[in-house]
Amino acid sequence: MQRLDSYKQPEVNWTRIEMLLAAYDGTIARLQVAQELIEQGEMQRAQPLLFTAQRLVLALYEGIDLRYGEIPANMQKLYLFVLGCIGVGEKLDLPGALKVLRIIQSGLQDIRATANEMERGGKLAPVTEEPQLLRNIVA
Repeated sequence: MQRLDSYKQPEVNWTRIEMLLAAYDGTIARLQVAQELIEQGEMQRAQPLLFTAQRLVLALYEGIDLRYGEIPANMQKLYLFVLGCIGVGEKLDLPGALKVLRIIQSGLQDIRATANEMERGGKLAPVTEEPQLLRNIVA
């Protein structure tokens, strides 16, 4: 039985901010690779990466709660812009999408410690109490 124990994965205690950052990391990484492939004329190889990035951005969009005012409404607009840039719109603009995502990611990284502390301290409900938040994170 001890042999099997060595294969156990440590339990990950996700917080909201960690899940958001994982989604941003996954989206940005896929878009960077897709951009390189497109520059090399490999659009067919870039397509699956673009589709996955679209799914991640849609999951972020779906998680917005408009009851919290202007910031969520603005985030919705930013996500729609990004979706337009990564293949839902008329023309691909991966540099534009990456710029917006990196700015948001940077802001999230700035509040990471505070957000984790608030969630772990009970000021925010733990993400595990809302399992629907976990279903779309495939970063």
